[in-house]
Amino acid sequence: GCHMLSRWGPMCVKFSDQGLKALYFDDDPDHRGWVDGVFREAFLKWLGAFQLMSPANQWEQLAPEGSVYQKSVWRKLLSCPLGATQTYGQVAADLGTPGAARAVGSAVAANGICLLIPCHRIVMASGRTGKYRWGADRKLALLDAERRDGCDLVSLFL
Repeated sequence: GCHMLSRWGPMCVKFSDQGLKALYFDDDPDHRGWVDGVFREAFLKWLGAFQLMSPANQWEQLAPEGSVYQKSVWRKLLSCPLGATQTYGQVAADLGTPGAARAVGSAVAANGICLLIPCHRIVMASGRTGKYRWGADRKLALLDAERRDGCDLVSLFL
């Protein structure tokens, strides 16, 4: 994979022949393999096209690794709009598995394509943000940025 800097910290980006395989925050202090502006510009162009697609077409651009249930949760998360939140219970109910909020939480926590599969938009029924694989402060900052006027997916990387 390649590494690039984002406004939220260093990220690892991995593509395969099937699509984007991984996108995650890489806070390892020994960053190796940073890419130049050419990859970054190509990624941002791809991201611009991605954000204009329907959730079904977005899913076709992704190649996450996980179980069938995890993939069903991740696919559902694509329909959570920028700046909005849903609860784990809402996602479970939408999938036809009411009462499976914990299973949804486990799938959300295993998401390896952050920001594009927006696991940060899933919150607890109480409204609290809950845990986030890459830090609660980062989750709150992402949600805040998304709620600002004029914010789009590409701007989260600038």
